[in-house]
Amino acid sequence: MFTAPVRGVYHFEWSVAAKGDNSHGSGAWLVKNTQNVFMAYEYEAYGFMSSSKAVALLLEVGDVVFVRLVAEGSNVAYDDKSHHTTFSGHLLKVSDIY
Repeated sequence: MFTAPVRGVYHFEWSVAAKGDNSHGSGAWLVKNTQNVFMAYEYEAYGFMSSSKAVALLLEVGDVVFVRLVAEGSNVAYDDKSHHTTFSGHLLKVSDIY
């Protein structure tokens, strides 16, 4: 989870990995406060695949951004020592315009 310390434009990236056994997908929403923003999703019948997304968001002080696994179906997120499932972000520009 990330909580914005200053008002500004932030860039976020997240990826979710799928290691297929033909029984589930791998999906994750980027969530701002309580609102789903974008989803990264992959369904792999066999083998390995991943899906990634990125977005720039204007955040107010105290806004919270996090990644939530898709609840529908039997979604899972695959990860191992190579860290295939990730979430990161950084401040692009402080915004003092109201």
